[in-house]
Amino acid sequence: MENNNKKREWIKNAIIIFLVVMLILTLFSNTIMNYSLPEVTAQYTSSGQITHKVRGNGIVETADPYSVVIKEARKIDSVAVKPGDTVAKGDPLYILADGESEELKTEIDALEKLESEYESAVITGEISRSTTNAVESGNTGTLASNQAKLEAAKNSVEGWEKKVESIKKQQELAGLDKQYKDSTEDLKDEKAKWDAQNISDETTLSSAKSNYDAAVTGKAELDAAVVPAELARNTAYSDLTTAQDALNAANDISASDPVGYQTALDNFEEKQEKYDELNTIYQSAAEAASQAQITINNYKAAYDKAASDAVYSAQMVKYYEDAIKNAGHAANDKDYNLAKQLSDAEAGLEKAKKYYEDLKTELANMYGLEDKLKAINDQKEKVEKMRADSVGGTITAPVDGIILTMKYVAGETIETGSEVATIQKAGKGFTISMNVTKEQAKYVSVGDEAEVANSWWYSDLHARVLQIRPDQTNPNGGKTIIFEVEGEDLVSGQSLSLTVGNKTAGYDVIVPNSALHEDNKGKYLYKVESKNTPFGNRYIARRVDVTVLAEGDNESAVSGTDLLGWDYVIATFSKPLEDGQQVRLKD
Repeated sequence: MENNNKKREWIKNAIIIFLVVMLILTLFSNTIMNYSLPEVTAQYTSSGQITHKVRGNGIVETADPYSVVIKEARKIDSVAVKPGDTVAKGDPLYILADGESEELKTEIDALEKLESEYESAVITGEISRSTTNAVESGNTGTLASNQAKLEAAKNSVEGWEKKVESIKKQQELAGLDKQYKDSTEDLKDEKAKWDAQNISDETTLSSAKSNYDAAVTGKAELDAAVVPAELARNTAYSDLTTAQDALNAANDISASDPVGYQTALDNFEEKQEKYDELNTIYQSAAEAASQAQITINNYKAAYDKAASDAVYSAQMVKYYEDAIKNAGHAANDKDYNLAKQLSDAEAGLEKAKKYYEDLKTELANMYGLEDKLKAINDQKEKVEKMRADSVGGTITAPVDGIILTMKYVAGETIETGSEVATIQKAGKGFTISMNVTKEQAKYVSVGDEAEVANSWWYSDLHARVLQIRPDQTNPNGGKTIIFEVEGEDLVSGQSLSLTVGNKTAGYDVIVPNSALHEDNKGKYLYKVESKNTPFGNRYIARRVDVTVLAEGDNESAVSGTDLLGWDYVIATFSKPLEDGQQVRLKD
């Protein structure tokens, strides 16, 4: 029993000791933790006035440096000056190698090509000589006059088109086509028959004429044979008559001269035989000629009939043609007149269309040639100007001043249109550009004097606002301040820190400059939030993004969505802070 009581006593003491230790650790843990937290100093924001100061850095640049630019590609033989040298206008900068520039050669080639294209267009384009003369003499007329001619031609076409359409509509209303067809159908059939008959008659007539002509030619040949046959027969008859007379005389003395009688008889019989032979030849020729005449008469009769038939059938064709026309007229004289008007209107339309198309072609050719000729003349002027402006053997300084840069060395070829040197013109100073917000720019005016940090390093150094213009990199939200800087020891490329502005304005939220910080998100500060706990107040650092409205030497005016005025902001801290981190206020 006594042992159990001792055991319970020991357990109770152990529990008491454990609780006491835990209480001590709990009390001292807050103290230990507090000493491990960043120690900060804080102060309330205030309202009041700030004298605006705009601060920034800039690079010293030569004010209005003169760039020496050469439009031709030329090779450099030697360099006459170096950066820092003082030159007068006309002093040599570069000595160039001999030779014509490639640009000039290229432009000459281009001119020759344009001239060749112009000649080719004239020769192969079927362009009239009058068009070529008008272009070359500059008498192509004004654009307005040519447009008026083209418009008039187009209006003429449209006018004829409307007229044709109008006549066709009238024909539709009159029912010309049906009326004409119904009234002439039979006449057309008859005319077709007589057309065929006339063709047949013409064929028959042609054949009959050929037969007749052949018969006439044959008879002429037979007639040519009858004449000599008749002449020979008549001569034989005369000889026969003489022989008959001699025989009669011999018969009277035949008793006393029987030999003479026999001789006369033989001669008579010979002459009789000769006469009979020639008479037979004559009679045969005469008979052939007579038969040929009969043939001619027959063919003549056939020819006359065929001619008569052909004339008649042709007359019938003409009769039916007239009958068809008369039938059309009789059917409707108005419709016939419309058909004639339509034919005339369609002819006028085709003529107007051709004139319009020809005029368009002529004007297109004319303006095409004119463009080519203008291109040639422009190119000639360009070539002549390049020749006149062509760089000689030396590139010289165009102004007095100090050489800032020389871009090429001996042996290099200048690129077309490149800058070969820059010169600080005599009497010109330096400038510095500084980008600021629009709000900052409001408190700076042209002519304001600026303070230069460490100005005692330079002799008689002064900076003045020369110009305020939009920031080209941020035209909506920024401005660029251009300072005019003067100083004997200044050189291009130096960096200077400038402060400008002395205007005062009132603001609702002002914080110490030490409270402001900046990262890639912009300007910000930390404000202190207080939180009650069983062990006392705890302090939390909260980040607030702000916009700096004005910056003084020690304080700045700011605005931010989480700043309400009279906020408690952290001015200094012993360790780097993070948003939401617990901090310890310095006593």
